[in-house]
Order: sequence, then C-alpha cells, then structure tokens
Amino acid sequence: MTAGPGRPRRPAHSLSVIVPTRDRPELLDACLRALRAALGEDDELIVVDSASRSAVVRDVADRHDATYVRAERPGVGVARNLGWRAARHPDVVFVDDDVRVDGRWADAWRETLAAHPGVAFFTGRIGVPPEQEGVQRPVAIKDDERPAVLDRTTTGSLGHSANLAVRLHALEAIRGFDEAMGAGGRFRSSPEYDLFDRLFGAGFVGRYEPGPRAWHEQWRSAKELIRLDFSYGTGTGARLAKLVRTDRGRARQVAREHLWVNGVVRLGRAGAKRYKFGVASTLARLAGTVVGFARAIVVPVSGGHFIAGPR
Repeated sequence: MTAGPGRPRRPAHSLSVIVPTRDRPELLDACLRALRAALGEDDELIVVDSASRSAVVRDVADRHDATYVRAERPGVGVARNLGWRAARHPDVVFVDDDVRVDGRWADAWRETLAAHPGVAFFTGRIGVPPEQEGVQRPVAIKDDERPAVLDRTTTGSLGHSANLAVRLHALEAIRGFDEAMGAGGRFRSSPEYDLFDRLFGAGFVGRYEPGPRAWHEQWRSAKELIRLDFSYGTGTGARLAKLVRTDRGRARQVAREHLWVNGVVRLGRAGAKRYKFGVASTLARLAGTVVGFARAIVVPVSGGHFIAGPR
C-alpha cells in the first residue's frame, strides 16, 4: 500500500531505542531530549529504569513520552535485556543515558540498516562533545571516519553499547546480554564485547558505521577514571575466562591485545614518557584483568552465559 496525498510515509526501518538508566535524571533528560528531536513518529523510545532509588527517572521518561520499564534489580545487562524483549520493532538500538545524538541520528541508522540487510549488529560513531575537547582520557569513544567490517578476527576498538544497533533475531539467537557482565553485574565491564564474542561465535558479522553520530559526556574525575580502568580490567578478565572455554582462538587474540599490546607495551611507553596517569591507569586495568579472570574462571558457563550464583 502506498502513501496517498497527505498520508505520512512509514519509515522503511522503524527503530526501537532502548535507554538503560539508574539514578541519573539530569543526564537522562538531556539524552531523551536529543533522541526525541531525532526520532520519527513510528520509532519507539523505551527507558529501562535499573532499580533507581527515586521516582524521578519515571517522571523524566514520561516528560519525553517514552515507554517506562522498571527493573527490580540493578544491572545494565538486566536493563538492556528487558528493553529489547519489550521492543515492537526488529531493529533495536541501544543508547546510554550520558550520550547525546545528533539530529540525523535516527535517519542515519535507518539508512545503515537498510543498506546492509545481512549484517547482525552495528556500532555507531561516538565522539567527545565539542565543549569537552581536551579531556585527559575520553571514555567510550569510537570516532573513526571510515566504516569497517567486524568479524571474529577483528581486534582493537569495535565500538560501544552507548550507540549500538542489533537485529532482534540476533539478540534472540544468543539470548541477549550476559547479565553478569557490565555495570551492576558480577563482572563490572565489557558487556558489549562479550555480546560481540557470542555473536561472532554464532556466525554473525557486524559493522562499524560513522553515519549514526553521537557524543558521550565525559564527567569522570581522574580518580574515577582509575577506578573505571580497574572495572574495565575486571570485565576483560571475565571475558577471557569465558573465551578460554568457548572460543580458544579468539581468547588468544584478546589476551595478546589486552595483556601485551594494551598492557605491557602501553605501560612501558607511559613509563618512558613519565606519564603518571598513564602508568596508573594501565596498572589498574592489568590488575583488574587478573582479578576478573581469577573470579570468573570458576564460574560455570552455559549457552555462552555465566550461570548466576553468589558473589
């Protein structure tokens, strides 16, 4: 059926946009305002409240006409899984609450999804907001100008769940995010990289696309960044502990990248330059990787997911 005169044309790829959040109403408000300016009439906006301690998050979601879903236990993996399982559309896009998207963001995702029907997931471009240029070490940034294919041989930065599109059928095939991974979970980081590992293991491929552009707020202090690096390491160690049981070849790639290239080699360069923050952050990440691996290697894995148990 074609659209008649005066009838709005339905977008080829309507989006279900999932925003997990916990007790950050000011950041959420700015995120939803930018999303609403970019989204079309047929797009769906879902806010998943990750067990916030006040009702303000729901008020913010209502203000922006978003569907509100409440998670009774915290965890970004729990929230994202609730979000995609509530989605009406087959193309799901995840956005973090400290991210702002540009005005063409939704249209860029539609164009990307339509152009690559055989691709299961896409990471989008994430930069530092212009007013925050020059921050000491930006977090969760992927600002490359050229697209790239992502497969099980890919290393380096694949992108981030702060601006991530995944086909619903691919999420269903691997049962979504491992709820033990990421903020609020048993292992506090790497939920998207664990997701990518399992998508690759299931035979899917992805792409990085610079068209759907967003900016990630850089709000952490130097001390908070060091703690974050330890958490990043914990997630990497848990990811490695899972991979040695599920995909030995990729485990070797990830170990070389994070322990040698981003660990020993980076530590030596930071030391040679007497860059104290670089030394501290690299040591924190290496220490976290060892701790995360030791904790995770004894946790059973079933169907690619850690089996929940006492922490």
